[in-house]
Amino acid sequence: MIHFVVTEKGSFSIRSYLADEGSTLADRMRIVLYDELARSRRLPLGTWVFTELDQLDAPGRELATLVAERLGVEQAGVRVMNDPRQVRLRTDLLRAAHSAGVNEHRAWPAIDVLFGSRTGTRPPPADSPTISAESLRYPVFVRFANQHVGNLTPLLDSPRALAEGLASLATRGFPRRELLVVEFADTKDEHGVYRKFSAYKVGERILPKALEQSRDWMVKWEYRIFDRVRADEELAYCETNPHKAWIREMFSLARIDYGRIDYGILAGRPRLWEINTNPTIGRGPNRNKPRKSEVVAYKAMIAPARASFYENFQQAWDAIDTPATESAGVDIAVPPALIRAIERGARQRRNAERVGSLLHVVARQPWVRPMTHAVKRALAPLMAARL
Repeated sequence: MIHFVVTEKGSFSIRSYLADEGSTLADRMRIVLYDELARSRRLPLGTWVFTELDQLDAPGRELATLVAERLGVEQAGVRVMNDPRQVRLRTDLLRAAHSAGVNEHRAWPAIDVLFGSRTGTRPPPADSPTISAESLRYPVFVRFANQHVGNLTPLLDSPRALAEGLASLATRGFPRRELLVVEFADTKDEHGVYRKFSAYKVGERILPKALEQSRDWMVKWEYRIFDRVRADEELAYCETNPHKAWIREMFSLARIDYGRIDYGILAGRPRLWEINTNPTIGRGPNRNKPRKSEVVAYKAMIAPARASFYENFQQAWDAIDTPATESAGVDIAVPPALIRAIERGARQRRNAERVGSLLHVVARQPWVRPMTHAVKRALAPLMAARL
């Protein structure tokens, strides 16, 4: 049995996969929500795959660690993947990749980037957790430290532009502690095309999934180039798995056993963007959304690669499945204080989502928009000056 641990919000991907491409696995893969773990008294044996550790708050990560520790007590019949005691999240992973010489670009928590007089007259020592904005290699961009939504700013070419970008995000309600400042790595080719390679790892198996190409530096599906040339390149990538050894090294660096790696090529060498431990597997919630004709044609061209991926993907899950009897398990006692902290965090998230939804509805009203824009325009320069 495989126990796939995920948040309720993030469970759509695995649910979609098990209902469609992975239906033959449905009776051997159990979806376990983190909220359910807090109420557990006994953990069944088998393969446990922890995902979305970057989406958990401190009590949630403490719970995941406790569960992994209890499972570790049982020597036989248990396999723990993405051990929450070891996994490197995005910020730590990008720093490790830079230290290892994989990446030339660096990433810094926005709260650790200092502006103006706060940096002092001397640069911080090499092991300092902070950096002066003047010491960054521009351009840079800002993104969430732990969410998977791409860039929040355009490319910013100076400390002043960075300060203004962070101030603008603050006026939109994005806490600085949740943001990451990333130095830009320009991977476009001589034709101005950017490539994003994506591959999955399940246990010991490396499975190439996609090669997306775009003239926009943040390569996303809606900005992709769809033609025969790109399709042939994607098919060749999926068939040859050219960066298999490097991908394995990156997952080892991240201490991650299951997930999807996204990366680019710069000066002939792979450069790491991120590893997502709960990537979209199947066709997702928008599978029935009308597609443009060129997208439909492109998907038909790469259909053989997709079919091969899903076949290999299922075989990879088969390989990491751990037989276990229904009665076998490990007892667990979650401390009451931790349960209360988890429940309190869940209530705060629900309340924040309700307030956010209400504010979103209000902000969309025609009579509100001019006032909202005016307030943001007035606040942004003041907040930038404060930085």
